Amino acid sequence: MISTQGLIHDENFRPIDAVVLLGEPIQWERSLQVIIDLLLTDGNPSIVPDDSNTKHDHIPIIACNRDLVFKAAADLPRFGHGAFLTCLETLYKNISGNDLKYTAFVGKPFEISYQYAETIANQIALDNGQSKIEKVYFIGDNPDVDIVGANMYNHLLQQTMNSRTSISGYSLLPDSKYLSAKLCESILVCTGVYEPNKQKIDGKNPWKLPTTIKLDVWEAVKYILLMETCPWIINC
Repeated sequence: MISTQGLIHDENFRPIDAVVLLGEPIQWERSLQVIIDLLLTDGNPSIVPDDSNTKHDHIPIIACNRDLVFKAAADLPRFGHGAFLTCLETLYKNISGNDLKYTAFVGKPFEISYQYAETIANQIALDNGQSKIEKVYFIGDNPDVDIVGANMYNHLLQQTMNSRTSISGYSLLPDSKYLSAKLCESILVCTGVYEPNKQKIDGKNPWKLPTTIKLDVWEAVKYILLMETCPWIINC
């Protein structure tokens, strides 16, 4: 704690057990400084570590949302949480000489996010007397995150179906009986990060290639309905 008398160590200060990052802060420099302090001192900045200490471990750090940029009102994309994490990783590496090791990473493009979405969709379907979902359509505006994540999930579904083994994230969900999809299609829309007139999709990276590209979400929904044998949607 800092006061007019200078730095005061609070003997009752309880060390921080872990760091959880849910989104980019308003004041990056202050947050970066505090997080680095906690990582370098096992959660207790009052105790400065010995420079001779070769210990590489740090307190647990959990993060989500690796989107480097997102689309806003400005002409150019804005820095997202992924940009903040990049700064954090670089600072920690340059200061400590070690790589920052995340205890867990959740959110897109990691499988648990897609499994959770499928679980909720299946619960809604069953509550309304519908059959379980066999095919998932994922709509996103960012090829590097949304489309990569959807394609990875589709690959995971194919592996699971072919090997008849369970998906690794099952144990993290309340009930795996709600995971029934066999296929996941990725639909890229042009109303966000991806702008077809300004950028091209890396054709050499199959993970970034969407199943189809649509102008906006409405066109994506019409495509889904058409694929699900709703021909009347063509006239909408």
